[in-house]
Amino acid sequence: MPANTRERTAALQDAARASLEARGVNIAESVPIKALAPAFARAQACHLDTAKRHLAKAVRRMRGELVASWGGPRDGAGRPRKVA
Repeated sequence: MPANTRERTAALQDAARASLEARGVNIAESVPIKALAPAFARAQACHLDTAKRHLAKAVRRMRGELVASWGGPRDGAGRPRKVA
C-alpha cells in the first residue's frame, strides 16, 4: 500500500470524484458510500476507511459544501493569550 502523501491524497480525491461521476450518483440525495467503498478501495489499493473518507469528501465537494483542509488559523484554537 502506498504511503499517504499530499500527492496521493489529491490523486485519491480525483479518483473518488471520477468514480462518482462514472457511476452517475445523484449527489442531491443520500449517497450509498458504504456500498461504493469496497470497489473503490480495491481499485485504488487503499484501506476501506480511506475509501469511505475520500468518497464522502468528494460528495461534499461536489455539493459545494465546505471541506476541512490542512493548515490555516482556526477560531478558538491554541492557547489563550496572557493579558498583561
